[in-house]
Amino acid sequence: MEEPVAKEKFELVFLGGGAMLNAITNRLRRAPATPREEVGAAMYALGRTFEERRNVLERSAQAEAGRELAAISSELCATVPSRGVVDAHLDAFERLVSGAEELPEAVGRLREAVAGWLDGE
Repeated sequence: MEEPVAKEKFELVFLGGGAMLNAITNRLRRAPATPREEVGAAMYALGRTFEERRNVLERSAQAEAGRELAAISSELCATVPSRGVVDAHLDAFERLVSGAEELPEAVGRLREAVAGWLDGE
C-alpha cells in the first residue's frame, strides 16, 4: 500500500507547478527581442488571422492561400532565406486574401518584419 503524501510535499509540488506555468506564460507573451523573433511573431499572427478569416474566401483561394502560407513559412525556416522568394510568396498570398478583413494588414506586418530581419543582416 502506498504512503499518503504529506500536505507540505503536495503544496511544494503544487507551487512549483504554478511557478513553471507562470514562467512559460511570461516567456510566451513577452515582446519579440530580436528581428528573427519579430518575424516569428508576425508569421504566427498571420497564420492565426488566416485561420480565423479563411471562411470568407472561396474554397480554391483557401487551399491556394494555405499552400502559399506554408511556402512562406518553409522559406523563412531555411538556413539562408531568400528575400525574393519570401516576397514572391507574400505577393501571391496577399492577392489571394485581399478581400478578407485583417489579412492584408497582417501581411504588411510580416513584410516589415522580414525586411528588418533580412535587410538588417
